Amino acid sequence: MIRNSFEDFSSDIFFFITGKEPSQKNQLIKRHTEHLHTQGDCSFPNTLKSWHEYVRKDGKSICGENVTLLKYIGKTTDDLIAASKQWHLKVTKIKEVKDRIHLFFDRSTAIQQGLTESVRNHDILKTRLCEKVSTVQTDPLCTQTDDLTSLRLQCLSTAIENLNAVSNLTCSVMMTSKSSSSAPEGTRLVLAETVLNTKTGVKESIITAEEYNRLRHNEMTLIAQHKYGVRATADTKLKQFIEHLGQSAVVFELLQIKPSSAIKINFDNAASGSSKGAAFVLYNCARLETMIRTYNDKVKEGVYPPLPPFEEADFTLLNQEEEWVLIYNYIMGLPEVLNLSVDHKGRSVEYRPHHICSFLSSMVRVFSQYYRKVRVLTEPRKHLLPVVFSRVHMLIILNQTLKICLNILNIKSVTQM
Repeated sequence: MIRNSFEDFSSDIFFFITGKEPSQKNQLIKRHTEHLHTQGDCSFPNTLKSWHEYVRKDGKSICGENVTLLKYIGKTTDDLIAASKQWHLKVTKIKEVKDRIHLFFDRSTAIQQGLTESVRNHDILKTRLCEKVSTVQTDPLCTQTDDLTSLRLQCLSTAIENLNAVSNLTCSVMMTSKSSSSAPEGTRLVLAETVLNTKTGVKESIITAEEYNRLRHNEMTLIAQHKYGVRATADTKLKQFIEHLGQSAVVFELLQIKPSSAIKINFDNAASGSSKGAAFVLYNCARLETMIRTYNDKVKEGVYPPLPPFEEADFTLLNQEEEWVLIYNYIMGLPEVLNLSVDHKGRSVEYRPHHICSFLSSMVRVFSQYYRKVRVLTEPRKHLLPVVFSRVHMLIILNQTLKICLNILNIKSVTQM
């Protein structure tokens, strides 16, 4: 089972407030994703109204009580900080803003523990993807044409099969784009809505899947020509790479809207930004691979010493704000986005691979900022090496996070641009 640090922390907070283990995931403890330095890493309401069903005394309603939550339960913020010393994520600072308690984690211990558990989580997830069994079938009535809705169905089927694997689910699923379809007994039916043309507002039935792939390939060629000039159309390897980018743009575009909603596609090259989004994800994937490869090459040249074992790295040196955001929101946030991508309750199941698309876009945006701001591979001076080691280890784990997400979407990662 993969570990979710924030889910564990939410349970710890819930128990601190109520004295009970949560029976299900609660929505009261909010994980922050931005302004972490000023707003804290998470927060919860300090009002009895929000918590009334969990902290009633003698079964009586307390909505009318004119006191804060912490005062009502007889605890202080200092008590919370003291209690957290025994938790996986420890709190070092608390701010009260209006009716909410904002919590700041001890980043040095959180980074060490978060990276350690992520290495273990990645091994589990990669094993599950390698050992996956087929759990998804496609409605045969929906695959007889070469239209874009059928292509979307195929992309979703693969992504959902991978989501089942990483979530350790063995439920049988049938994907369809026809609401009138029925699934065999014991099989869950998942409906994928149609692909619409943005200009006409109706189902796209003229442009075929092959033509759509060619359209996105041409768009990627124009982007490459702008960057590399005529070499983009003359170099064989570059042409193959551009073709891969075009295919990736198609998959990314068809998965970035939740399956139960129709997806509108603009087929005007000049107006479409979908390929640029997919290209930006893969471009930063290549950046990561290049940085790691450059370090390894410099080790072979004798410029840098070999990377020390993960256990020997000093992760307290990761003190840039972007480093904390990358680790907290994305490396440690992977289990949470996987949970959001599969909602499995009894006989019903809902798949949301679009959350992974959003997760990737946000991750590479932060990494790109970090790349421009921080020089990771500095001069190999003795006093600078420890921070180089810790950053390279972090980038290796971030790269694995990115590649696992791409693997789930059935998009091949790239090693260079």
